[in-house]
Amino acid sequence: MSKIKQRYIYANPLRFNPNTPIKLYAGDTTYVPGEGNTTQWTQIISDSFETYYCEWTGSFGDRAMSAEALGVKDSATIRMSYNPYIYEKLRTVKVVILKNADTTGIVEDKPDKNNPNVYELWGGVDNVKEGNLYMEFRVRRYEGL
Repeated sequence: MSKIKQRYIYANPLRFNPNTPIKLYAGDTTYVPGEGNTTQWTQIISDSFETYYCEWTGSFGDRAMSAEALGVKDSATIRMSYNPYIYEKLRTVKVVILKNADTTGIVEDKPDKNNPNVYELWGGVDNVKEGNLYMEFRVRRYEGL
């Protein structure tokens, strides 16, 4: 094995290429008497970072066919570095993901269901092998209510 390749393997223990910027927004739903449920969307900011980088892999083949059978037209798998704050948000509240950090995906403090860069968590989030190195989750296009 060449020294350059060997150096890369040890310098990058995550073994994926986080080259897609994303922004994350968490929905906090509260009940207001007389008005019903209201959802407030706030950007997830951790350690003063508001843009995160991930490896974005679109669905194709059997995965795309299985998703389509469930009514999902567009889905992807995201891998990103482990962040305990983001991990907890993904596990406990509704989160939308803006691919390419597209700030036009939030209109009047609500996710825009017509924007092709707005996705929502589909399924759960996995702290891969409980190693606290990276997490993986699937997303689908946001369809709103």
